[in-house]
Amino acid sequence: MEVDLRALADGDFLCLHDATLDRETDGAGPVAGAMAATVTRLSMRADDGSVAARRPMLFSELTAMMRAVSARAGALMQLDFKDDVEALSPLHVERFRARLGDCADRFILTGGDAIGLRRLANGLPALKLGYDPCTDETLPALRRSKAFESFAFEAIATAPHAAYVYLEYPIVLAGLEAGVNVVAIFQAAGMKVDAYTLNSDHPEVEDTLLRLAAAGTDQITTDEPEVLEPLISAVIRQTGR
Repeated sequence: MEVDLRALADGDFLCLHDATLDRETDGAGPVAGAMAATVTRLSMRADDGSVAARRPMLFSELTAMMRAVSARAGALMQLDFKDDVEALSPLHVERFRARLGDCADRFILTGGDAIGLRRLANGLPALKLGYDPCTDETLPALRRSKAFESFAFEAIATAPHAAYVYLEYPIVLAGLEAGVNVVAIFQAAGMKVDAYTLNSDHPEVEDTLLRLAAAGTDQITTDEPEVLEPLISAVIRQTGR
């Protein structure tokens, strides 16, 4: 499960994707300027924009839920950190570490700032780290240059401590078409590979699943787990992976 994380003005964090409240809630304005007491009075919006009967979740509530689950269940929550780590206040850092103090082993902290995330995770040795080296320009640039091996090795050098690497799945496919399995390169460096974000309405979704599985991809991110689950089960039966 993946949850996006944004910093609030008072040192707390909100589980929200956007930098503003407007699209995902019935509130308005930047998340960074809001207080925890304010956002908990808001309501989330459904995909069609209608107001839903649930409110935004604070990071403290998420960690409490994960703490209540037995460690034997193996539940693992990915925290996709959306803000600039360097812009966090000392209070933010203190509260982040305090929230995870006794349940850090149940989380993966991910983002594109490898150095910043490692600094934020300092003092939490059980917290797994993930690195996302992809930007909007990564795939077009790789299709032009075909430098898939260099891309992988540069990412490994940037985040050698990462337990997971997160790749846009078209990058994995484009690499295979160029004769390079970037999944294998990252795995040889001791990293698990997540390919994101594959949904059922994407072209040739079943063929894509087969190709990602054949490449050895460890996990696939989707917005539709209940829809893709039977497809993935079929792929597992076919490939044995």
